[in-house]
Amino acid sequence: MLKIIAHQSFSVLRAFAEEPGSSQRLVSRVTGISLGAVNKTVGVLRGEGLLDADNKLTPLGVKTLKGYRVQGAVILAAGLSARLAPLSYEHPKPLFTVHGEVLIERMIRQLQEVGIERITVVVGHMKEQLFYLEDEFGVELLEACDYRERNNHSSVFLAGERILGSYVCCSDQFYPENPFHAWEYSLECMAVLLEDSQSGTAVELDGQGRVKGCKQAAAGKSWYLLGPSFIDAESGRKLLAYISEEYNRPETAGALWERILLAHIEDFTLRTRRVPPSAIREFDRMEDLCSFDSAFLENVDSAILDNICSVLHCSRLDIGGVRPLQEGITNLSVVFSCKGDNFVYRHPGVGTGEIINRQAEAFALNAAAELGLDSTFVYEDASSGWKISRLYETREPFSYSNRQHVEMALRALRQLHDGGVESPWSFDFYDEANRLLAQLESEGFHFPADFYELKEVVDGIAGFVYSGAGQPVLCHNDFYGPNILVGDGEVCLIDWEYAAMGDYGCDLGNFVAQGSGYSVSQALEILPLYFGREATEEEKAHLVACTAVVGWYWYVWALFKEQAGSSTGNWMRIWYKAAKDFGRAAAGLVDGRPSAPAELSRGEFDVLVALEAGGRVSEQDGAVVAELAEEGLVNEGGITVKGLAALEPYRARRAIFFAAGFGSRMLPITINTPKPLVRVWGERIIDRLLDAVTAVGIEEIYIVRGYLKDAFDQLKSKYPSIKFLDNPIYDSTNNISSALQAKDFFQNAYVFESDLLLRSPELITKYQYRSNYLAIPVDQTEDWCFSVDGERRITRIAKGSEEPCWQMVGVSYWTAKDGGRLSRDIPAVFNQDEGAKQIFWDDVALDRRPEEYKVHVRECSFNDVAEIDSFRELQEVDEAYRTLGGL
Repeated sequence: MLKIIAHQSFSVLRAFAEEPGSSQRLVSRVTGISLGAVNKTVGVLRGEGLLDADNKLTPLGVKTLKGYRVQGAVILAAGLSARLAPLSYEHPKPLFTVHGEVLIERMIRQLQEVGIERITVVVGHMKEQLFYLEDEFGVELLEACDYRERNNHSSVFLAGERILGSYVCCSDQFYPENPFHAWEYSLECMAVLLEDSQSGTAVELDGQGRVKGCKQAAAGKSWYLLGPSFIDAESGRKLLAYISEEYNRPETAGALWERILLAHIEDFTLRTRRVPPSAIREFDRMEDLCSFDSAFLENVDSAILDNICSVLHCSRLDIGGVRPLQEGITNLSVVFSCKGDNFVYRHPGVGTGEIINRQAEAFALNAAAELGLDSTFVYEDASSGWKISRLYETREPFSYSNRQHVEMALRALRQLHDGGVESPWSFDFYDEANRLLAQLESEGFHFPADFYELKEVVDGIAGFVYSGAGQPVLCHNDFYGPNILVGDGEVCLIDWEYAAMGDYGCDLGNFVAQGSGYSVSQALEILPLYFGREATEEEKAHLVACTAVVGWYWYVWALFKEQAGSSTGNWMRIWYKAAKDFGRAAAGLVDGRPSAPAELSRGEFDVLVALEAGGRVSEQDGAVVAELAEEGLVNEGGITVKGLAALEPYRARRAIFFAAGFGSRMLPITINTPKPLVRVWGERIIDRLLDAVTAVGIEEIYIVRGYLKDAFDQLKSKYPSIKFLDNPIYDSTNNISSALQAKDFFQNAYVFESDLLLRSPELITKYQYRSNYLAIPVDQTEDWCFSVDGERRITRIAKGSEEPCWQMVGVSYWTAKDGGRLSRDIPAVFNQDEGAKQIFWDDVALDRRPEEYKVHVRECSFNDVAEIDSFRELQEVDEAYRTLGGL
């Protein structure tokens, strides 16, 4: 049984255990107990048989002290350390090197020096950088999932019973002298007398140094709880119970664990170990680190600081006044000063690489600077997304209720749209929303109850938006209050992340949907400020519909960000309401669903496609034309706005190219060149395919690459809108692994084998009625082929046939419905078993799950398209290769 001794007796006994042979005067200095009290306590300890005459611990003394043994330590290392931005964007604060030692490593060593071996580290922000601690120091790691939304009480709660009889420490503190002991008496925190503290908790103490409660901020010095805390078993259980009881209360999310304990201080006896400020160094800002370690700024591993120095032609020592910028929900930004000027460094946020085209942004930023619309821009790195801007000093908050502000903003927007700048990139809010939606669906996201009802409304007006868009112009695509800076009678437009060619109405829709608070009638009232005249009824309806579609996109984007662990706060509700309110209004303004009929017959589709292309229809189509005219889809032999809307669901929106393979049968030419990049008649094979898709207006293009992947970068100069998807397992799997990389992009998409020699680009059309494969009717074949039914629907895929069949060509098209299924089925089939990783991707729909798809053949001939399978065939096609041998 534990022998209970008084706290003062414990302190003296521990001092003699830690420094055998110490004088009583030295013990007085170490413990803070007066010399007279130490002398008296020594007498008590000798009388109880715990110390001998030489002040050495007796066996009973050793046994008694053993009952107070510290069981372990919990190091809290999950936080974001936002106040140490931008350095904390690259490395977690515990890994900063101060005076030659990594902060958390130094702390672990100090714990181990006093014999504490059971050490638990709670990680969160950039947790992967701390994984090495397990092997190098033998610690246990716990991963906190809610560190972005909660303060450190959640880490303590996650540690659970590991805190019992243990130290709880903040990983980013530096203790010049080791503050830890092998034995502790009871609940105790270190306390420092300070004027103020950014991170500590001010407390009021009684005459014996015990905490009475929190202290309100006041002039003069106060005691602050800083440094490690020891939590005995009984106190730890109470603390965990209180955290559990209060965990789900809204006010708890931002609470420090100490605050929760102090809120119930009447149930605890909390002692303090009062130490001078020099005993604990805590670094809240970059300046704190630099003042403590003069070499820190020069030695810290920071690409961000290097970027700033490179662009501004300065040294690291020129950088100061660093503070985080709270605005924005996409990225992380800091304000800093350099040589007398103030700047903003923008660091790309979590997950933004998947939803933002940084090259398009950099193009737009340079264009905006030239047009005089963004005077803040200094530099952006188009590959990684970091950016430096001047801080706009003389700004006033933009107000939607200030008529002058609105007029200046819309005048600047019109200047952008009329600027004549043509970006190589485009941005389609409806398409992008569908892309994010497909990604969320593939991840099994649980949508709100009315989500698909709202989607149906937006789907119904999307066609009308397209029909009224006019010629694409360079758009800001995030044009709303916070991105409009006002000062000195002018406006400056910032944050061009989504800028690209698009629908002018979507910029106006952004202005309204993102926090304007405008009703539909108020939104229509601002249009003359943009047009410089009264808006037409068509333009009014276009604005309302665009506002709904833009609100919908941002709503889906917010769900995507939430899924990635980044909250958008109240913005999600604002965007939801814009989509809902303006969607309902748009449906009425455009006289019902403009995309009606919901599904065209094949005859109706063919007639509308012919008219859209400027062609004429035959007399035998007269009955179909009459029906279409009655529905308002055609008039006077031409297609109407409503007819264009009806075609919109059938428009090809994207193209996927599988280009990862080695092309072994094309050796030796493919030793240094991927097969799709081999030139035939002086032109790369893939270029003919790319030219065909861009000719029909497809700008969303994905190339899945693997073998010699960097060689494909050369395509960027001719086709800047290309996006590369890398297949890391192309050499150990079949092309289903390439389909897996592109699984989210199959809706309304052409899919190409990238080594096809396309002779008839007219096979790639702007609209497709249903999912299909190009195929050639043959009497027999040794190649892959299809069996079809009477409607030319594919019923079977096989390698070779001695019967009439359709020889497969590696060009297919997938409707929105079937493409959505593929985003679900491709990963499901791929993960079934190891054998599934060796199948062709086409087998997913045509062999593994054929009952779920209706895929037809679309006829072509050997003169239209060919696959060059071998080097010999290449020599036969292009005589330039014949000198290399064989022919």
